[in-house]
Amino acid sequence: MANLFIDGARVDGAGGAYDVHNPARPAEVVGQVPAADVAQLDAAVVAARRAFRDWSALSIGERFELIVAAANAAGAHATSADLATLYTREHGKVRSEAEFEFLTAPVLPQILGGMAEAALAPSLVEPPSAYPRLQREPYGVAALVIPFNWPIAVTMMKLSSALVAGNTVVAKVPPTVPLALLDFGAELAAALPPGVVNFLSGPGADISRALVTHPGINVISLTGGVATGKAVMAAAAERLTPVLLELGGNDAAIVTPDLAITDALADQLFAATYTTAGQVCMAVKRLYCPRDRVAELADALLARCEREVIGDGLAPDTTLGPMHTAPGKDRVTTMLAAASVAGATIRTGGRLREEDAGSEGYFVLPTVVTDVPVDSVLVTEEQFGPALPIIAYDGVAEAIAAANPTEFGLTASVWTSDEELGDLLASQLVAGTVSINAHGMAAQDPRLPFGGTGASGIGRELGPDGVLAFTQPRAFIRRPAPG
Repeated sequence: MANLFIDGARVDGAGGAYDVHNPARPAEVVGQVPAADVAQLDAAVVAARRAFRDWSALSIGERFELIVAAANAAGAHATSADLATLYTREHGKVRSEAEFEFLTAPVLPQILGGMAEAALAPSLVEPPSAYPRLQREPYGVAALVIPFNWPIAVTMMKLSSALVAGNTVVAKVPPTVPLALLDFGAELAAALPPGVVNFLSGPGADISRALVTHPGINVISLTGGVATGKAVMAAAAERLTPVLLELGGNDAAIVTPDLAITDALADQLFAATYTTAGQVCMAVKRLYCPRDRVAELADALLARCEREVIGDGLAPDTTLGPMHTAPGKDRVTTMLAAASVAGATIRTGGRLREEDAGSEGYFVLPTVVTDVPVDSVLVTEEQFGPALPIIAYDGVAEAIAAANPTEFGLTASVWTSDEELGDLLASQLVAGTVSINAHGMAAQDPRLPFGGTGASGIGRELGPDGVLAFTQPRAFIRRPAPG
């Protein structure tokens, strides 16, 4: 069984334990997970507060070196302990994705920590005088609430920024995919001074709610759904605790009339849409296409989908794993059923492995949808699964007008061979990140801020802005002595 990590030590869960199941074979128990109780939460926060004084007193360079060394140690442990296999079993994603996450874990501290010196440098209002001076200071103890879809990568993204800025951390791992992260996190935290990083787990929302309302927490960072984000924000309001929220999106991609529809385009759009069975906040959720090209684009995407083998993520021939939970699968299939009733054309590609056909796993074949009404929930809401509606337009102005009216604003993209048109349309799309001829993970650069507008959240992660988000400004002013 996995352990919690509190104040420099692995500990059992005082709240008991619960089972974690394999999404490819839901009857299979992958392992047992410790549940923290409120007393252990208190102990983790107390440890983090005690460690904060010495940790924040270190220079940025000293913290950076310690974080990088800890991340490297955890990365080496992940390889030697084969955590990618455990992670695939509890999550469902294909093993190559699991391996990729662990490989990137030591990279993020290098990138984000390397930016911290410049980002956090004090600024002088009237140089070269030492006053008035503005400097950034850590909040104190940061509560990190981690999502299920890319938990290793998101943990390292949040941890790197929070720690290098001088905060200490209490992290809550996702209840449905905690095992590999708890093991990896314990190795990382053990390489840092006791109390600097603490990891908690537990089923349901109780321990998360207790964490974000704890009086010893100074800032909260959550990646999750809109409903969860609203609940966290409401809870944080009781103590006026600052929040950083990344809440997903309903991301639009526009293919312009000049662009040739090729196998390469289909490959890139497939990766931008269906990676991790579509369970990626920055994935393409709506694809806008010239009306006279919809059939051609749908055929190209479906042909790309046909190459997929869906099944157990550990099987060598599997290219796309199951969805992570039964409710996630039900949400997508319900959306598709509603679109079909409304007159949409639903086409699926790929094949389910024969060995997994009777497993009752949460499998959904990659799906392309055309003729879908624009007021369908498949268009207006985030499906967070492997289903893509292609929506016809008659002019690029119409495409922009259709893409922007959404409560979300996380990422968007334009696909074109016309650089001037690409720049024009990109400037008109409303999103925190807008890319040209790329989308999703392929369009992300950790040196740039990531986040969105509206229901996509508050604040930014990654880049210098992501480091600054875990700090608050402090002003120093000096006047001549009286007399």
